[in-house]
Amino acid sequence: MIRAIVFFYLVSCLSAQSVQVYQFPKSFQAQEFSPDMITAGLGEWVFYLDSKSRRLASRSPAGDILFAGGFGNDFDAFFDPVGLTISNLDLLVCDRSEKRILRFDYKLNYTGNISLDPYQDGSEVYIDKISTDPWGYFYVYSADDHLIRRGNASGIDRLPFLDLNQQTIEEICLESMVIVPNGDIGLLFPCMGEVVIFNRLGRIKFKLMVAIPTPSKLQYVEDKWIVVNADGQGQILDHVETSEFSIPIRADEQLLDCTVNNRDMICLTNQRMLVLQFD
Repeated sequence: MIRAIVFFYLVSCLSAQSVQVYQFPKSFQAQEFSPDMITAGLGEWVFYLDSKSRRLASRSPAGDILFAGGFGNDFDAFFDPVGLTISNLDLLVCDRSEKRILRFDYKLNYTGNISLDPYQDGSEVYIDKISTDPWGYFYVYSADDHLIRRGNASGIDRLPFLDLNQQTIEEICLESMVIVPNGDIGLLFPCMGEVVIFNRLGRIKFKLMVAIPTPSKLQYVEDKWIVVNADGQGQILDHVETSEFSIPIRADEQLLDCTVNNRDMICLTNQRMLVLQFD
């Protein structure tokens, strides 16, 4: 877990939670590093991506900060990073323009890349979302054709894993995609106020209605599906009742991304990190 605690909130809501607030490491400012994506790895590692500078940062359990990446098409640089995720001991960065996934170890050493051209013919398949499952597969979504494709370290499958055009979904406006330990895939469609859960075979299991306006991030914490929006409103999704909560977002900051670290949900803003612990 990130070390230096600045102060502590106790938020009162329908489902009680505590919120710990952490400032960015001083090295972020020294490096002019402004993260807008975050993900957590095994053993309390935390990773950040600054999509404007195209650079990565990692924080070890001991608090050591490492930097890597940059702008370009070199082996360890990116043009258009759109996703950051963990696959076991690999950190994966999806470069949309180059149609590839770059692989790094936890110390940000480059270890290779994976082509996202399923036909190996230069097809115009551009990726918008990426997530991974516990078995070493990654799943990528393209808004161009509304297909979710699956792949692994050997490459991407030629046939799509899931065609959203063929599902009972009124309007396809996929904003967030999360895969949980049992292989279920959660998809957030904010224009419909709905989260659709598929099983690991690509069949719909159930749908959950979202009450908060313009939800932007979906996460899964302690067997609970959770959505939040840019204003810090959150909801624990349930078939029976609505449990809403608030994240203490200041007027001068924006909620950019969220990730799960064990039982905690880490929310990244443009100024700090808020760590929510749910009861």
